[in-house]
Amino acid sequence: MTAGGGNGARPGVRLGARLRHAREQRRLSLAEVASRTGLSKGFLSRVERDRTSPSVASLLAVCEAVSLPMERLFATPPVSLVRAADRPQADLPGAAVVDTLITPPHESRVTVLETLAAPAGSGGEELYSLPSECEVCYVLEGAIELDIDGTTYTLERGDAITFGAAVPHTWRNVAENRSSRICWVIAPALPDPRSQLESPDAASTTGPP
Repeated sequence: MTAGGGNGARPGVRLGARLRHAREQRRLSLAEVASRTGLSKGFLSRVERDRTSPSVASLLAVCEAVSLPMERLFATPPVSLVRAADRPQADLPGAAVVDTLITPPHESRVTVLETLAAPAGSGGEELYSLPSECEVCYVLEGAIELDIDGTTYTLERGDAITFGAAVPHTWRNVAENRSSRICWVIAPALPDPRSQLESPDAASTTGPP
């Protein structure tokens, strides 16, 4: 059974795709792996496309060449399914907004939030920053004004902006008499997206990402 109660049997592990990913992560060419393993480029290409099954010895050699531990090659990747009805709410400051987590709270690689902002809803009057590196704001519905360190940007439906999460910023809904819906992507993930965040001067908490 797939994670989260999905239907269908789990397909066979695609070892070739995992080997190719590990090779490309280390910026190695097929020729370089062939040189390190003594295997031909053609054979390695077929392995990466799951067109042939390598022997245990060949598999060990390729894993060593691309610095991929054998246990990771066969490991089941973790999958976290968050149903729309089960999204945890982020208890972050803000005016007339509801923030819910699209990613699970324990996810360490990225935090994805959806904000529903009532008319005139905002992230607060004071600028705030986040303990992360990169932030993406994508407007799903409505329109917002985003203040990034004193520079104001107007974003409407379909617009997106990327900026440093540590740069002081805030935002407000400027859609006339209607709510706005915003998606925020923050990487690396926030330590705990459900906790309040401090403003740059640490004097008060201000708003959600």
